[in-house]
Amino acid sequence: MILQAADAGLCFFTGGSITWAVRHASLSVGKGQMVMVLGPSGSGKSSLLYLLSGLRSASEGEVRYGEQLLSGGNNHTVRRLRFADFGFVYQQHFLIGYLTATENVCVGRSRQCFGHARHLLCKLGLESKVNAYPTELSYGQRQRVALARALVHSPRIVFADEPTASVDSKLSMSICQILRDYCDQGGACVMVTHDEALRPHADALYLMRDGILSMHAASAGE
Repeated sequence: MILQAADAGLCFFTGGSITWAVRHASLSVGKGQMVMVLGPSGSGKSSLLYLLSGLRSASEGEVRYGEQLLSGGNNHTVRRLRFADFGFVYQQHFLIGYLTATENVCVGRSRQCFGHARHLLCKLGLESKVNAYPTELSYGQRQRVALARALVHSPRIVFADEPTASVDSKLSMSICQILRDYCDQGGACVMVTHDEALRPHADALYLMRDGILSMHAASAGE
């Protein structure tokens, strides 16, 4: 397995009290797998992604990427792993306003990735927007730029937080299919979503309610 969580939990301290966002979450992600977590807003899905990607250290249990402990691991090592091996698609696109679409895809990386960035943007139907700025793009187009940014360095795992939110059903399926194809080519993806229509793309399906994760068997093409 590439990624494993064992009884992982995340809590926050607010007003002198403890609030658990995730409790006793266990899952595994293998090469070529799309793991999908379905649940309503506020169920703890985003917090789960923070745990799995090492953005937040587990308050209980552990998360491992290969042999590397992400929960409580060396911060510098975890940051390097995230930059090299992980890709992220957030609910908000977080594009930089003064950079073009291509530059946003390659932000923080070498200009040598520009050719691959343009290839990804064209694949996502943005061939006429490679030099456009975020203000010149629709919301759906910005989401696709953000998806290209997550894929440009060929990560081992993509973490996708509601990547199809606020786009129409056709674009939603297109985005999900691109991530599905990426897994079929040897990558892996953990997607959290509230969209039930996407579940046939999943190899493993989990349900999340009130911070509790439970597994529901699924296969691609279900």
